[in-house]
Amino acid sequence: MSNPENGTILAAIDGSQNSLVAAGVGARIARLLGAHLGLIYVLDVPALSFWVGVETRMKDDIRRQAEATLAEISQKISVICDVVPEFYIVEGMPEEEILKVVNGDRQILMVVAGRRGIASEKKSQLRLRRSSGRLGAKLAEILPVPVMLVPPDVPLSHICSAMAEFRMETPGAE
Repeated sequence: MSNPENGTILAAIDGSQNSLVAAGVGARIARLLGAHLGLIYVLDVPALSFWVGVETRMKDDIRRQAEATLAEISQKISVICDVVPEFYIVEGMPEEEILKVVNGDRQILMVVAGRRGIASEKKSQLRLRRSSGRLGAKLAEILPVPVMLVPPDVPLSHICSAMAEFRMETPGAE
């Protein structure tokens, strides 16, 4: 069971498989430390601002999808890993919003993120990823807490088994 005095491990979720694996690593660390697990999903609202008239509907759809993703992850983690996550759903630029959450909660010990995000999983967005840089690298530069970047093929022994199904197999790995 978690103890509030042991802090919080914050896992950044963007819906990518690698972010779900990172949540599994965060859950395992939280359980080992007896800490809380926070799951943060940032709705990248500036990317929607050019959709005049449909912006509200799109934001609502994206929020519902984020809530469903977090609820599914939370259910798996709480049942199998014995850690009950808390949710953070915020709107804005991911690096800015995660910084605000970390600065606003002194209990956060570490941020865990996937090395590859949703942009690297969608070929149509590869240009965006290259031009905007990687979230993990940005977080490591600006956050006052350690940042753990989780590769998609992290060893199974490092993941809460509830999230192991999202791990990518690579030749020669476990």
